[in-house]
Amino acid sequence: MLRVILTSIIVYFITQYICVGNSNILPKRKEMLLYNFLSVFCLYSFFNIFIYDTRISFLIIITFFYLLALTMFYVHEFRGTNINLSDILSLNTAKEVASGYTYEIKPYFVLVLIVILFEYVYQVYNFIINQSIVDKSSNIDIYRFFWKEVRHILVFLLSFFILKDKVSQSKFDYSLNAGENEGYIYNFFSSIPILHRNVAEPSDKTATDFVNYVFGVAKENLKNKNTKSAHDYVTIYNSIFREYASKNEDAPHIIVIMNESFGSVHTRIRSNYSVTPYFDSITGVVKGNLYVNTFGGGTANTEFEFLTGMTIGNYPYPVMPYNNFVKRDKYSIARYFNNLGYKTIAVHPYTATNYHRNKVYKRFGFNELVFYNDFKNKEYIRNFVSDKSMFDEVIRRFKIVRESKQKLFLFGITMQNHSGYKSFSGQKILSLMSNYKNREAVDSYLSLMKLSDEALEYLINYLSTVKERVILLFFGDHNASFGTEINKLLYESNLEYECSNPYLTPFLIYDNKYKRERFVKEVSANFLSLELLKCAKLPYDIIHEMLKNIYNNYSVYNFHKAKNRKDKKLYDIPIDQFMKLEREYLK
Repeated sequence: MLRVILTSIIVYFITQYICVGNSNILPKRKEMLLYNFLSVFCLYSFFNIFIYDTRISFLIIITFFYLLALTMFYVHEFRGTNINLSDILSLNTAKEVASGYTYEIKPYFVLVLIVILFEYVYQVYNFIINQSIVDKSSNIDIYRFFWKEVRHILVFLLSFFILKDKVSQSKFDYSLNAGENEGYIYNFFSSIPILHRNVAEPSDKTATDFVNYVFGVAKENLKNKNTKSAHDYVTIYNSIFREYASKNEDAPHIIVIMNESFGSVHTRIRSNYSVTPYFDSITGVVKGNLYVNTFGGGTANTEFEFLTGMTIGNYPYPVMPYNNFVKRDKYSIARYFNNLGYKTIAVHPYTATNYHRNKVYKRFGFNELVFYNDFKNKEYIRNFVSDKSMFDEVIRRFKIVRESKQKLFLFGITMQNHSGYKSFSGQKILSLMSNYKNREAVDSYLSLMKLSDEALEYLINYLSTVKERVILLFFGDHNASFGTEINKLLYESNLEYECSNPYLTPFLIYDNKYKRERFVKEVSANFLSLELLKCAKLPYDIIHEMLKNIYNNYSVYNFHKAKNRKDKKLYDIPIDQFMKLEREYLK
């Protein structure tokens, strides 16, 4: 048992050392040190239940945590946040983009590996010398084996329930410095959704009472209507919605572009040229600050929130709904536009299987899917299709739909600015920063942002010539990560990180027929469709009526926090509301 305890302590220090070097070898929250040891101790005890020889289980545990520590280091450098268990379900996505990164091998990685290899040689040597694990002729050995198993089982269960109790009482730390705050090992293990988050059950109110009471949907439309169930309620409301919508002759074409890594960090970096001069100078549009639930990666979470109106905060976090929860047909804004008779198209210049989008988009109700292989005349910047090339494809699809005399709803996601920032031909922007080692990544990113800005101007210039009314919603999915050192310089990381600048991106809404000058101080991704429909003067279906009534009270729903409009304070999200909405209406 002493060996298990000492190994757990050694493994923790090796893992933390690989992740942060000599600095912050102890977590800033010193009380978390014990739970890091217990996390290793629990897993080690579990291995020892099934492996008689502790030398073998020792080699397994130290190899596992060495590889895990390397993964943690690189993920944190590239994405800015620690790895979590939900990332395992996104391995295919990770493999697809892995070649775009540069993997720095630090000297202490090699040093630790050499020590582990020496330990391998030593243990294998001892194993060869003492080949007999259990002396079958000795009853004492069998007796000892039995009690050893019982001891390991009891120790495993004890450590497991201590950890379970701890992580179920505290929120998972998803801030940029989570690994340094509470230790990388504990932070990783506390990401097990079923442990750290118990989703509240809906209230006992009936579905119809719940809709009336919580969301305050107008009852005038339902006078003299006999609503026996929530689904009857939805059917009646949507029939009224469709009748109203069919009379709206000024209904516009809608194009939504979610731009990869189009964040706000460039506004805090001095550079030799303006990075987004067109975005900054365009007038007669709605602009604002968008709060998202992800940093450095996790694009699919932002698009899930926009498309469904649901917030990631009502799920166990960290989680990827595209991987975990979209297993059947679901409500989305694509279905909203389907009900209006629009042609709905999803466009993404990357592989169809990335985040399972080929399946998810069909379950969201999109009529047509356009992926990398469907693009014509692709132009590349680095290894990705350029934003301008993406917008050429958007324009091409728009023209096809116009010729068919239909209205278009198109949702597109760009790839040009994906992380793994390296110098490329045509790079122009230089950051006027101190000589940081990873400054090359910042310069590359700023140059990519400049190209996105030029592509946006190109798209809007085209839309301005279109006779029919077209509305463009353009927003960023998340901010970029440049490695731990520069991230600490550029981004905040505080206790209220839900609404701090790592999670803030810009958006604009352009209407080619009507000018409107308005600034939205803050909105979260799940409410952004409300701003779009407001500009388009399109009616709300029952889902958007519900979201509107929540939005009237809370401007931002990020992670597990809701920002109240009146006092500007953060409160725990009333999960009950969203879980009921999810279970009764968004199936």
